[in-house]
Amino acid sequence: MAIPPITPKGQPRAHKRTDLLLAVLLTLLGAAVFAIAILAATIEKRNETIRQLREKTDGSVGAHSLFYFSTHGGNLPIIATSRRSLSGSGFVLTLRNESTEELTLAIALDNPASRRQKLVNVTLGPEQTAEFGHFDEWKLAAGDVVAVSHEGFNPVTMRF
Repeated sequence: MAIPPITPKGQPRAHKRTDLLLAVLLTLLGAAVFAIAILAATIEKRNETIRQLREKTDGSVGAHSLFYFSTHGGNLPIIATSRRSLSGSGFVLTLRNESTEELTLAIALDNPASRRQKLVNVTLGPEQTAEFGHFDEWKLAAGDVVAVSHEGFNPVTMRF
């Protein structure tokens, strides 16, 4: 007759320990997968936010093609400013091309008091700034009206 081994009461058997260890490992693996899924979703949301911010900043600041400006309000992609001439009387016209393409502008000069008119074409390179104190024989003076235009865009008019 064989006598079964004696196991004291209250001590777990070996296979119960492996079952418990396996259950703990699977729980930890599930928690790790869950944590990775949360991190991936957070990273994707952050990337989407960055993408949206880039679209907003690209839409408001920075150089774009002429097509972009024509389809977003049709305003000329230029910044036109004026200041008093440093060399004497008269004004200086400053034009800055805000697009990534070369831009040929038609500048209509008009002085209603003397009834003089002149049309001048000026080509500005991409993101280039140019100053004009006179156009050939025309010096910008008080009362002059300057209209800057390009086909397909709204003109810009300045009165000196």
